[in-house]
Amino acid sequence: MFQIGFLELLLILLVGIFAIGPEQLPGFIKSTLKSFTKIQNKLFEFRSSFERDIGAEELKQDIFNELKMEELDGKDHDQSK
Repeated sequence: MFQIGFLELLLILLVGIFAIGPEQLPGFIKSTLKSFTKIQNKLFEFRSSFERDIGAEELKQDIFNELKMEELDGKDHDQSK
C-alpha cells in the first residue's frame, strides 16, 4: 500500500521520538496500528457488503462472457477473409 524505504521509516521514527517522547512512542505506535487495522477491516467489510449488494460477481461474469464473445466474433470474422 505504502512504499516507504528504510530512510523514510528512520526519519519518521526520529520525529516520533522527538515529538512524542521515547517512553510514550511504543504505546502510540501500538494504538495507531490497532486503529489502522480496525479501519482497514471495516473498509474491507464495507467493500464485501457493497459487492454482495450490487452482485459484483455476476457483473464480472457478464463482462467476462461479453469479452469472450467479442473475441470469438473477431476470430470468426478474421478467418472468413
